[in-house]
Amino acid sequence: MSTGTLRLKKLQHTNGTDIITFDSSGAMDLSTIRSSTGNSALTIADAGDVGIRTTSPSDNLELTPSADGKGITLKTTDNVRPYFNMDANRSGAGNNLAQINFKWNGTEVARIIGVAGADTTNKDDAHLTFATASAGSPDERMRLHNDGRVSIGNTTAQKQLYLYVNNSRTQYSDGWIARFHNDGNAVNLYGLEIFCGRDDGAYDNYAMRFVDGDGTEAGYISFNSGTVTYGTFTAHHPCRIPEEDNDSSSFLPAYPYGTLLETISLSYKQKNGADTERGIIYNVRKTQSANSRKVLGAYGNSMNTRENSEGNLHQVSVLGDGHILCNNAGGNISVGDGICSSSTEGIGQKATANPSMIIGIAQEDVTFSGSETKLVAVQYGLQQFIPWS
Repeated sequence: MSTGTLRLKKLQHTNGTDIITFDSSGAMDLSTIRSSTGNSALTIADAGDVGIRTTSPSDNLELTPSADGKGITLKTTDNVRPYFNMDANRSGAGNNLAQINFKWNGTEVARIIGVAGADTTNKDDAHLTFATASAGSPDERMRLHNDGRVSIGNTTAQKQLYLYVNNSRTQYSDGWIARFHNDGNAVNLYGLEIFCGRDDGAYDNYAMRFVDGDGTEAGYISFNSGTVTYGTFTAHHPCRIPEEDNDSSSFLPAYPYGTLLETISLSYKQKNGADTERGIIYNVRKTQSANSRKVLGAYGNSMNTRENSEGNLHQVSVLGDGHILCNNAGGNISVGDGICSSSTEGIGQKATANPSMIIGIAQEDVTFSGSETKLVAVQYGLQQFIPWS
């Protein structure tokens, strides 16, 4: 068999279109590979950009899916793991290592970023950020830190999970910060379970802490060897006051704190248009007489601006720490004295009748100089009381 030389300048499709051309140096020019139907399947632009199913790639590699649900698949039938690596040698902490952008008709609406950590020598730590756009450019919403902490709404994580809402820049300017919804209409679909503290449960183990808006502690829930403790603690009942005293649009108290209230009648929370079995709501007014047997508790606060409030709902304190507005009708008050209602509307006094219907036990000595009223610290609790002799 003789040998020879094949000189090839170009390859053409049967329709006369150039597929591959060679220049005088032998370099191959492959600009377009077409499918069997003649459509452009792969294009290499002058700058080296590659387009798949597009003839004008706008990036180093651009793929136009052929249909909904089509895209990129890394698949192997062998017992190996496909990898998708993004590698960058950035020099500074906080530098963007890699980024995935999500666009809606050309407008970026979300992104995921891998961010370099603090160790710029070993370059072995990083965190992930997640950003979304409500209008305009995406803002960071969540961050997974290099030590596993998670922050939502903030770039720092003061705890293992830190959820922060800045109401100056969110449409959710009121209401609850979180909801846990275990749906299914069954009694075994529970709410929140907390595992914490010592394995044997001994000593004080703190399950929950309450603080106000600037971080000042208001109370906590703890447990010790099977006993749950609430501190500090005041229990209240929901109540309705006379409409002429109520402002349905205000969160401000309808009465001064510590005003004594008495029961007029009962109503119930509604469920599907019917009374619930145990959802008692007390219809109340200020106490009207001395040593009232109808006394219920001391006014706490309005709940009218609470989410889902019915427009006339208030707190009446009935148990735990608190105060009662008192006058001198029964004389000066000493620690241990019972507090009942006086003949002055909504005001308490030292209990002197035998027996008395009291709503609290005084926790401080109080001396009156005249007809003034004073807030007296008490332990709330409704009971019949025999005054000290």
